[in-house]
Amino acid sequence: MKRGMPAIWVLIRPLVIYYVGYYLIRMVVGTLLAESGIDFLMEEGSPLVKGIAMLGGMAALFPLIGEEAEEQRKEKRKRGEDTAQQENEGEQKSADSVRPVLRYLALAVFAVASIVFFNTLISLSGLAGHSAAFQETAQRQYGVSAGMGLFLYAVISPVVEEVVFRFLLYNRLRRTQDRVAFGVVTSAFLFAVYHGNIVQGVYAFILGVLIAGVYYYFDSFFAPVLFHGLGNAVIFLSNMIPELYEFVFSPLMFWIFGLITVAGCLYFVGTQGWMKKKE
Repeated sequence: MKRGMPAIWVLIRPLVIYYVGYYLIRMVVGTLLAESGIDFLMEEGSPLVKGIAMLGGMAALFPLIGEEAEEQRKEKRKRGEDTAQQENEGEQKSADSVRPVLRYLALAVFAVASIVFFNTLISLSGLAGHSAAFQETAQRQYGVSAGMGLFLYAVISPVVEEVVFRFLLYNRLRRTQDRVAFGVVTSAFLFAVYHGNIVQGVYAFILGVLIAGVYYYFDSFFAPVLFHGLGNAVIFLSNMIPELYEFVFSPLMFWIFGLITVAGCLYFVGTQGWMKKKE
């Protein structure tokens, strides 16, 4: 890895390119919608424009995504996970084909539990009441229809943000020190800053650490996207459906989700040692 400013540029380039693409698309699409007079689109103008702009920002990253995919293929070859070895182990993998399904089901439970648990802790802390920026953001987020909200927050946001902060930034950062912990913590910090207010920042840092740990454990990009998307969906629907909110955020579920979260975190740390060097 290069030293000094060239090294810094290599690390932050995904963020810079993403933001340039994001704001260019947001400006163009926002202007077109404002001038078009299409009322049914303008009703949810801000979230809709943001969603389109996020996709535009991700599209600008396609060359870097290709480069990162190639880097990961090289890493897997070094770990002896090339195609020939996979074919030789085909019978064993076939016998264990049910195991990945169970692991992803467990991940889904852990995602819902931890996201609701940490949401509750942030609410109990009282931070939300002291952040006007967070309250404005929440008002915009929940001012859309259920269908539009699920598409934006459970599909577009998780895919785009995981591409930027985990697939690109986390992987680049962990390589600089050859330590997973450095990539986990630093990418989580950048994820927190990206959210722009103290409430979402604290929450995003905690989840950024968890999601990066999940990414390392599963060694599959689908895992962080599933975690992020499922969590966003549960929180969004809970705030849209009062009955669901009363159940999900009840005192009983707080303790149940808390136990699941603690058990899951201890399992990841204890069995995988993902704070050590990447082998």
